[in-house]
Amino acid sequence: MKTIKNFLNNLKHKNIHLVGVTGAEISSILNLLVSQGIKNITAHDFSERKYLEKNYKIWHKGLSVSERNRQFAVFKNNLEKILFFDAGSYLNNIEDADIIFVPQSWRLYPSNRKLFSNEVNKIPFYSLTRLYLDYSPARIVAVTGTVGKGSVASLLYNLLDNGRSKVWFAGNETWKIQLAENLISMTPEDLMILEISHRQLQDGFARSPSMVVFTNLYPNHLDELSWEKYAQIKLSLLKSLGKSSAAVINYDDPLLRKTATRLNTKVLLYSQKYKNMNIKDVQHIYNILLKTKSDHYIINILAASTAAIALGVFPSGIPDRVFNIPPLPARLERAGFISGINIIDDIKSTTPWSTLAAVEKIKNINSLILGGDTKKIDYTAFCKKLKEKDFRLIVLESPLSLILKKYFSEFEIRIVTDLENAFEEALKNSKKGDSILISPAAANFYSRFIKGKKSIRKIISSFD
Repeated sequence: MKTIKNFLNNLKHKNIHLVGVTGAEISSILNLLVSQGIKNITAHDFSERKYLEKNYKIWHKGLSVSERNRQFAVFKNNLEKILFFDAGSYLNNIEDADIIFVPQSWRLYPSNRKLFSNEVNKIPFYSLTRLYLDYSPARIVAVTGTVGKGSVASLLYNLLDNGRSKVWFAGNETWKIQLAENLISMTPEDLMILEISHRQLQDGFARSPSMVVFTNLYPNHLDELSWEKYAQIKLSLLKSLGKSSAAVINYDDPLLRKTATRLNTKVLLYSQKYKNMNIKDVQHIYNILLKTKSDHYIINILAASTAAIALGVFPSGIPDRVFNIPPLPARLERAGFISGINIIDDIKSTTPWSTLAAVEKIKNINSLILGGDTKKIDYTAFCKKLKEKDFRLIVLESPLSLILKKYFSEFEIRIVTDLENAFEEALKNSKKGDSILISPAAANFYSRFIKGKKSIRKIISSFD
């Protein structure tokens, strides 16, 4: 079996290039390479050198201020040891690389056109997820799906983090620090919970995880690739599994239910609709879980519980533990109150399906704030569902507002230009005990409406 140390030793005489070095993924890889004495590194970032600290801290926004400052000091020190090209010379000499480390989002940026050239594209590309999957000494539990994968991964991490063995949490959750440096110290007794998006699989992987938890599959990211291709990439994790692995699959999803019958691995089903389709240990606590008051969706709790039990967690202790697990940042997160009105931050809901789930979960919604880029998703069913609700729709000016205007009259929705205006509109007819839900149902809400502007919490405090 190839080890991370063997892989790194092979890099010591290679010409290594890092793309997007201020980001959470590639900055973590930089720290790993420098810590192992690897020197022949060229880093690239399309921000100007004078904005490095600002950009680094934006991409590490989930960390505390003190931790961000500490991490940036390490990053800055490591960057001074290598060759660095900023915006003015971005991707200089990239064609001379022997290996290129890229973030999951590299295909999305026009400034990366050079990476698609025949000359560069023949060079091996590695993502951080590929490093985790191929070289982690820890057993990997990969959590994927269109909606809910981050929450399921977080729930599972918390259920497993009981002191019996070391548990790590990484992957698509950009609000947390990435773990490239820790690959050196991981052991086969450890577990790594890895949230994985389709982009993180596009640069390939050679080794299957020990377990895959699959939440659901909807036609998402159609602005990047076809529905068929998206599904193929997502399902590649399941289809890679062998007889010694396990798949935890949502029986309530028709496509996944069909896929489960064709897998060459142990399959564990979970279901919110059908109690008897769950594994026996989950059936015993099913009614308790359904009654448990939690900020998490029941279907996600069932997924995490099934995987946790398969990994050795005692079923009887799960309901109490679930109650105490907080939501991830910006996922059904209680951001604060304005005059007794509850503000719910759900800006990580970037699809219509996740926003509809939030709408069903949150009580006393007076206003729903949404907006962003639509990813060529069909919003017909979403709009029909919203028509059944009696709360106000406040949409920030964006591609989503153009779509919603076709389904709702000017009396049914209010279109605003910025988030502060959205709050002002939402508060006009809200009273104590009401909820204002910020759940975009579309992509890039943060970059469009928050980045470089007031945060949700600063807006809340400005109304106090």
